[in-house]
Amino acid sequence: MIKLIPLIFLVFLMGCSISPKKESPLIVKTILPKELKEISGITSVGDDLWVITDKPKSRVFKLSAQGRLLQIVNVSNVEATDVEAIASDATFIYLADVGDNMGDRVERKVIRIAIASIPAGEEVEITGETIEFTFPNEVVVESKKQNNYDCESMLSFKDSLYFFTKDREDKETKLYAIPKAPGKYAARYINTFNSEGLITDAALNKAGNELALLGYRKGHTFPFIYLFNDFRGENFFSGKHQKIELADKNWDWQLEGIAYGNNNNLYFSCEETKEVTATLYGINRSSLFKLAKQKKEKKKTKDKEETSEDERLKR
Repeated sequence: MIKLIPLIFLVFLMGCSISPKKESPLIVKTILPKELKEISGITSVGDDLWVITDKPKSRVFKLSAQGRLLQIVNVSNVEATDVEAIASDATFIYLADVGDNMGDRVERKVIRIAIASIPAGEEVEITGETIEFTFPNEVVVESKKQNNYDCESMLSFKDSLYFFTKDREDKETKLYAIPKAPGKYAARYINTFNSEGLITDAALNKAGNELALLGYRKGHTFPFIYLFNDFRGENFFSGKHQKIELADKNWDWQLEGIAYGNNNNLYFSCEETKEVTATLYGINRSSLFKLAKQKKEKKKTKDKEETSEDERLKR
């Protein structure tokens, strides 16, 4: 089947304009290898990206900033059920075995691996430590659509890990925190945000003053990014936020990974679907802001033209 190109990529290619002379604001657009066709999380460590797939394997992949596969790291001593998120700090990479599509899971864990202990080589093995936790008040649900405790998003901030739920029933996301140290915990609830869609990944910029949430609506359609600023401490929803729509049509575009890299660059990725090939994208944060502004202006122009046409027809 020929892969269709999502609208957002067409917009990028055209520089967010109808003029073909403008260059695309994308700095990276890389088709990923078959090992990463189900890429579902990204984090940045130095100049490199570390990514995971939502396979039942304790495995992490190292990529260059351009998306070239550099290394595969297998965690030999910890089994996984559904790894759906990844985060990092200066010392560790955290793999979140937290997926719960059907709503029948209660216990979850994070696999912590020391960055300095990862050996050289194309494919290597390493041991990890576990951080186990539960969400408070969670119960097994009767159907997938009633599941408000699925989770695919995690980030590292100071001495804690933060999780954003993928509420299938309420289309909201709840923010929880646990300590980074190995042990067993009940996740601590912080706040809820009405995302009006399913949140699939989260990231903090290098300065720690901007949060990005990635998500989509039903059927992996109409993906979006929320940017949060001016928040107080760990309550990331307490400040201002801006929503950036990434598509105008009903594409099956399954965006599930986002990360801030060096030089204020923002990376996001999509899994392979019947319409879209697994791809890594990179864009400078300032260009993403321009994209949002241009799309908003384009919508205003379209609405104005439609209003003018309606008034003409009424005459």
